[in-house]
Amino acid sequence: MSPPPGGPHQHATRALYRALWDAVREAGRKDLHPVLAVGVEITAALRTALIPDVAVLNRPPVSVDYPAAALELVVEVWSPGNTMRERETKVAAYAAAGVPYLWTVHQRGRGTIEFRAFELVGGTYQERVHGTGDDVVSEVPGPVPLALSCADLVPVS
Repeated sequence: MSPPPGGPHQHATRALYRALWDAVREAGRKDLHPVLAVGVEITAALRTALIPDVAVLNRPPVSVDYPAAALELVVEVWSPGNTMRERETKVAAYAAAGVPYLWTVHQRGRGTIEFRAFELVGGTYQERVHGTGDDVVSEVPGPVPLALSCADLVPVS
């Protein structure tokens, strides 16, 4: 059993969920549904299913888990305890399953993060956006238009 995510992880997850929720509503997209920590039917090495920190579904969130076809975007917040192998395995599994967009937040400790947004092109994720520190990232690729301040992903001390 894994330990629960710490405060910085939870803060970043909530901030991204809230930004996605607002962007989906602003875009008038009633067909898209941001959700937190939902099971997805994607198998990866040593796992029979994945649980992204945030996902955007293209169907109402009325089930316990969802097929890959239901995913428009997945978000993974990497904590210091996530190994490189675990991160690479999850990214490869999402790509193989055909998830169109992937966002990652790598928490580097002491309140620093790296935000990356990827788009699936020809079965491989291509990085489209990279931000750190106080960067404001505009035109983040995903199912709806979104701008994001990296500073919002770090709790205020």
